[in-house]
Amino acid sequence: MNTVFLLSPAYCGGRRASILLNPKSQAETTRELRAGRLSLGRAFAFMSGLYFRGKLNYAKRFGEALVITPTRGLQDPERQFTIALLREFAVGDVSLDNPEYRSALERDVMALADRIGRKTSVVLLGSVASGKYVDVLLPILGDRLRYPVAFVGRGDMSRGGLLLRSAASGEELEYGPLTAGVRPRGPRPPRLDPSTRVAVSWSHETDAARAHARRGIIEPALSAGTPGAKRLDAIVDIRLRPRPRLHGRPRS
Repeated sequence: MNTVFLLSPAYCGGRRASILLNPKSQAETTRELRAGRLSLGRAFAFMSGLYFRGKLNYAKRFGEALVITPTRGLQDPERQFTIALLREFAVGDVSLDNPEYRSALERDVMALADRIGRKTSVVLLGSVASGKYVDVLLPILGDRLRYPVAFVGRGDMSRGGLLLRSAASGEELEYGPLTAGVRPRGPRPPRLDPSTRVAVSWSHETDAARAHARRGIIEPALSAGTPGAKRLDAIVDIRLRPRPRLHGRPRS
């Protein structure tokens, strides 16, 4: 394993989180949660939408994925996600001032650093504009810590779209080093080419919604995390279906 990807967490206090808590919801993701079959990665993808879906697909395509959480440090995206965990994350503050967040993350990053050795790179798929991740990771990982250069100047939706395109095409992004006290900044890059848009459906909708969406499916994507494979645990749809925009959600 040459690269470990650290994925910033989804916001667990928004509208989609309330859908997961709604006992009347018929969304497939909600049914999986009630049945004890929902993974952390799928839950965060449901709550975050395009951005986390892009991060998770990309990380699985090119390396090992670990998820930064508000209270539990680094977690495997395949671990079981529960209602109790959702409530815990909803009130957990991803902030350097929160000792519960910081101490758990420091503990797991130190264990990760010991496990991977010096030759493995660690790529942060999250915000580098503030210190909430970098100021914890950099002192421990040093020059092993990297970030996608193409993230600079992009918003969350643009980053998600970029990552989905890269995962589907098999073309890995360029990474740059992070330096203590220096935040990568740059001009806003050109918009992504609309003709290359992809949307990922992971059965988050109701059965009726998924049946309607399948009419637009054109081709399967490449497999995530398996070089040379021919399909993905997701679907590439050339139509990018619009998703509700959540306001007041912190940048991840």
